[in-house]
Amino acid sequence: MKILSPVATLIENHYNFPMRILLSLILLTAMFLPATGSSADTPSLPGSIGSDPVLTMVGQPETWVPDNMYEHVNGEAELLKRYGAVSLAYVAYTSEGEDRLSVDILDMGVPVNAYGLYNLYAGCDGAQYSTAGATVFPGDYTSYALRGRYFMRIDVETGGGDEDGKPLAGAFLSGLSGVLPASEPLPVVAERLKKLARKPCEVSYHPEHVDYDLEAGPGYTWVGPDGGTYFIRFLGSPDEAEVTAAVLRDKGAPTVLVWGNAVTWPKVRTEGTASYLKMALKRVVKW
Repeated sequence: MKILSPVATLIENHYNFPMRILLSLILLTAMFLPATGSSADTPSLPGSIGSDPVLTMVGQPETWVPDNMYEHVNGEAELLKRYGAVSLAYVAYTSEGEDRLSVDILDMGVPVNAYGLYNLYAGCDGAQYSTAGATVFPGDYTSYALRGRYFMRIDVETGGGDEDGKPLAGAFLSGLSGVLPASEPLPVVAERLKKLARKPCEVSYHPEHVDYDLEAGPGYTWVGPDGGTYFIRFLGSPDEAEVTAAVLRDKGAPTVLVWGNAVTWPKVRTEGTASYLKMALKRVVKW
């Protein structure tokens, strides 16, 4: 004897469609739906780059999500996840002359996360340049690039061994100009901090703890004209800022200032620190 629910009975009687067949179709559909969380969308990358030489894509791009990034970057996976990585794509190109270019493309979700990771890898010791909407820290072998919410690590091996690989890295970035979404700007506060810092590249963003010694939460750090290191966090409201400031004082921050929803403090307190931070807050926080 077959016992059906009222809904199933309605389907069979009204549509003259056996319920067991419908359930079988639903099961088959579920079996062949793509699983979520185990793969990432592959960017539509160019099949070839450059003109002399021309480099052609090797195979197809590979992709990973945070849960399985360790398969490609085992030693870095936790760091990338802390900085907010959403997906990782890898692609390689080669030429007949044995030039090779390989790229890790990280979608960091938002531009400020990509900016923080770029500054961590690129540092502030060399010259940077802009091309095809990207900021690039060039190297003879490895270059780092920032474009909106994307952070890229570009490795180049030239057939001659001693040739400069920067032109090939530039050719790849030019090929991305019509592929990746339009570059999104950084938050206004990041641009304001760059004007306060000793050098613009000495402004960094940390999405987990801007000051690990104090476990301070996400925020920005910059190096001031005096060479001192300073931190700033932005909270949801002035009340939250006051609570955060009290916690930082209890943890031993040398001095803590609050302005609106912002909290700032120095790594080390020196003469003039409080005055400098007051000026910084008024320039950075439009409250």
